[in-house]
Amino acid sequence: MTDKATAISELEDNYVGFRELIVNLPHDAYHEVFVGEWNLNKLLAHMAGWYREMSEAFNRVARGERPAPEGVDYSDEDRWNARFASQSKDGPAALDDFDEAFHIYYAAAKALGEEFYGMDAEKGRPKIGNRLLQGSGTGHFAEHRPQLEAWLASRGG
Repeated sequence: MTDKATAISELEDNYVGFRELIVNLPHDAYHEVFVGEWNLNKLLAHMAGWYREMSEAFNRVARGERPAPEGVDYSDEDRWNARFASQSKDGPAALDDFDEAFHIYYAAAKALGEEFYGMDAEKGRPKIGNRLLQGSGTGHFAEHRPQLEAWLASRGG
């Protein structure tokens, strides 16, 4: 598992690469459905929602708290995804919202101490910083970039 600097760099590289694919799309492209029932507006809102939610998880961990607030369960991803997608903006405003949420997430990840990154040898798993980045950051890009690329190829873009 990667150290903090490498994990943050990978997150940034993934964001830049993902964003470059969509930054010049025309407004009407944001309405084309290509991920299940979602268009680009909804996909970006879904990702932005997780960034905002996990930004707070980073902040809680930094304060010595557990990542999820008491009584909150992130395991029902479909419910969370639907909630986030329902908050979508339209066209370039969706990209602006995505950018804003990403930068909050990125800042929270960077603010978390080095000791929260890497491999937890005792538990045999990545530390919480890496897990939070994988779930809603680099893992999210790995999940959605191929879908985005396939859609762009299908539309000749």
